Amino acid sequence: MLPDLPDLLAIEAACFPTDQMTARQFRHAITKAKGACLVALRKGAVVGYGQLSTHARTPIGRLTSLAVLSDHRRFGVARALLTALEDAATALGCDRLRLEVRRDNTAALALYLRNGYTQFGRYDDYYEDGMTALRLERRLPPHQAELAIVPAGV
Repeated sequence: MLPDLPDLLAIEAACFPTDQMTARQFRHAITKAKGACLVALRKGAVVGYGQLSTHARTPIGRLTSLAVLSDHRRFGVARALLTALEDAATALGCDRLRLEVRRDNTAALALYLRNGYTQFGRYDDYYEDGMTALRLERRLPPHQAELAIVPAGV
């Protein structure tokens, strides 16, 4: 996934005017952190990413970032990334996923609320520019073994 680093940094710069992740933070998330960093591809190009972190001492995962390039929004990319991150969190033993979202990011807030997240708190003056963060959470369905359906006698 390190070959994707330039694309991740470009998406970060295009989507977040402040509070951008650095190359070092991405490298750590990809190579050392417990969790997942997933990319969305359209026609072979990286058009979005999502990152989640987990900790051994808690069943609560944290969605740390989700971003999609503006030209690729409204095609279900963010929803697909969110679903994949939820699945990854469940597979890693999480029963809930939490995140912070800018209070003024109405599109992201709508995505999360539509997908079962509820607000449980807020952090005033959370972002570099002083914006408030809303804290959201969603209970995840229990992890189930993959079901395989094959012809009889196989």
